[in-house]
Amino acid sequence: MLVRHQAPEHETLREAGIRPTTPRITILRAIEQGGHRHLTPESFHQELADQGHEFSLATVYNTLNHFAEADLLRRVGCGDRHYFCTNTREHHHFYDARTGRIEDIPDPQPVIAGLPEPPPGMMIEAVEVVIRLRRLPHG
Repeated sequence: MLVRHQAPEHETLREAGIRPTTPRITILRAIEQGGHRHLTPESFHQELADQGHEFSLATVYNTLNHFAEADLLRRVGCGDRHYFCTNTREHHHFYDARTGRIEDIPDPQPVIAGLPEPPPGMMIEAVEVVIRLRRLPHG
């Protein structure tokens, strides 16, 4: 009897409710091998292409969004740009709009107090803080 062992990425996707296709497994593997970082679909698409993977930008973008919806990544909006953060625990970010650099705010995380009551029938799911930075003028 032949016993097939499935890649851990295959199981991760199944547990997240995502059908494990070859592109999704490859993309998840590349994310996991890259360590903690903040991805844009465009930069990650280029990284995959540099590794010899020929996925369309739409495939990469859609896959990153599926992963974020399944809590395998966190989507972080900074102005008109979106990043995908590999750190899925609750945390906040610093963002330099000039350079486009985003980084995690180190612990302890800011405490958010005095939140308004949500509308009837709704609950607060998450609060995300992005602190925009600007370089000090020289002088």
